[in-house]
Amino acid sequence: MSVNGDALIGLFFEVTPHLGHSEHYFSFVEKLKPELAKHSGLVWLNRYETLSDDCTLLSYQLWENEKSIENWRNNKMHRLAQEAGIKAHFKDYRIRVGKRVSLWAQGETIILNTGSRAKPDSLLLCVQSEAPIPNDTFAKIGSFESAYCGLSTSNHFVTLVRPIDLFCAKTIASMIISDLTCKIDLFEISRDYSMVKNELASQDVGR
Repeated sequence: MSVNGDALIGLFFEVTPHLGHSEHYFSFVEKLKPELAKHSGLVWLNRYETLSDDCTLLSYQLWENEKSIENWRNNKMHRLAQEAGIKAHFKDYRIRVGKRVSLWAQGETIILNTGSRAKPDSLLLCVQSEAPIPNDTFAKIGSFESAYCGLSTSNHFVTLVRPIDLFCAKTIASMIISDLTCKIDLFEISRDYSMVKNELASQDVGR
């Protein structure tokens, strides 16, 4: 079944703390929770740790719109926390922001009303599953980027994949949605910042 829906904004904040500095990141997370609760627009947020050995963490967020992200970005305590992270605690980070253009769940495909056609090099698939997905699943139709396990739920995994194009994104979704209990979201990334582009990244650092 295919239905229409409304687009949300995805924010992917991947951060690698300096050795021994992870506790500072989680300290900021706890301090910012009351502040975040005051802001409307956050639909969903979960945190994950990498399945590789580089200690990278992922904060995966869904927001109602860009204005909601902007309001949170301009929160004073949030800005202080992100400045401390950039100056002292982060070895590296990457922030990607973009609208959700399609999603797949068991038994249905939801095509969202975005009003635009996504460029192939802007596409990012976020696959949520109850078991790790082998990297070679995406061979020839996409590029595996990273895989994460939920910090609070050990059987909740997220895999980030760059499909070659929209057709390949649909192919990946159709291949794995029937084999694994999962939800797959496709995003059109409009902003992609990293440590080397920190003059831009400071606008959107997540928590």
